[in-house]
Amino acid sequence: MRPWKSRNRSEMQTLETRTRPLQGAQLTQLLLGGILCLTIASHTQTSAEAAGGKGAGPGAGGGAGAGTASSSAASTAISSDEGGDPSSATAFSSLAQVSSLLPEASALSATSGLKEPYLDGYATSNVTTQIGTHAYLPCRVKQLGNKSVSWIRLRDGHILTVDRAVFIADQRFLAIKQPDKYWTLQIKYVQARDAGSYECQVSTEPKVSARVQLQVVVPRTEILGEPDRYVKAGSNVVLRCIVRGALEPPTFIMWYHGAEQLAADSRRHRTQLDPNLPEASGEGQSTIGSLIIESAKKRDTGNYTCSPSNSPSATVTLNIINGESSASAVTSSAATTRAYALSILALLLSVIIIGVGHRT
Repeated sequence: MRPWKSRNRSEMQTLETRTRPLQGAQLTQLLLGGILCLTIASHTQTSAEAAGGKGAGPGAGGGAGAGTASSSAASTAISSDEGGDPSSATAFSSLAQVSSLLPEASALSATSGLKEPYLDGYATSNVTTQIGTHAYLPCRVKQLGNKSVSWIRLRDGHILTVDRAVFIADQRFLAIKQPDKYWTLQIKYVQARDAGSYECQVSTEPKVSARVQLQVVVPRTEILGEPDRYVKAGSNVVLRCIVRGALEPPTFIMWYHGAEQLAADSRRHRTQLDPNLPEASGEGQSTIGSLIIESAKKRDTGNYTCSPSNSPSATVTLNIINGESSASAVTSSAATTRAYALSILALLLSVIIIGVGHRT
């Protein structure tokens, strides 16, 4: 008697064999076997009925007649098989039809065995987006079945999503299942650090994967002119903020005086937006947002910031000077600065000359 562990293992293997799903080839074999059994059964039944009909008339009188009928039926069935009975011809014809179906059944079996998940598209693709917008990384999987789709960030190997489950604390990441078999990774409000390679993986053995290279465009923002402006009171001031290198022009450019947002069209301030201006270098287009201050006053002194909708901000300092005294003060200040620089230079030269004299 086998030990209970061996017997238990054998019974488990038998159970696994019975419950294992049938493959395409096994289904084909069962189908052909069933057709063959039905054909033979039909042939046997036809032969028996023919033999019974021939022995029913003379042997209807008693037990001996019944025995004679049985013997006659058996001999008739045998002679029918050997002598070319029509039912035998029908059976062989059915078998020939079954044989002719074998190539098609084999092809069907081979096709059913190839239904493995695969990725539709290139092994590597590129996606370019702009900072602050949403990025969508596509992964189209066909014949997925019961397999899972995962997204991996390759720079640190972090698993971002598995199917619709998210495995990162950053809530900007989300897996979207779309009707056209796309498993898309969405990254909201893209940051510059999000640039890099991402991989879409299907849980097959070996794994099926595709990479997406994300490029993040960071536009440049600047206010034309010097960072410090000196303007005479009563003059009209125009500040121009230019946005370069954007994939799309900003939908708006907000202006701030210190922390106060300026209205787009007030009695003393006006804004203007000029999108899609060609760059002088011929590289892409730019957008200029202008702030116009009419009849500048002393209270207009301070920092002015332009804040585009899709690029970083830029700041300039505006100084409003009153009349000739302020202008002369600015001029005097500039002259003093130049005199100070000259005195420093003279002092350095004196030190150098003294040092040379001591050495000689």
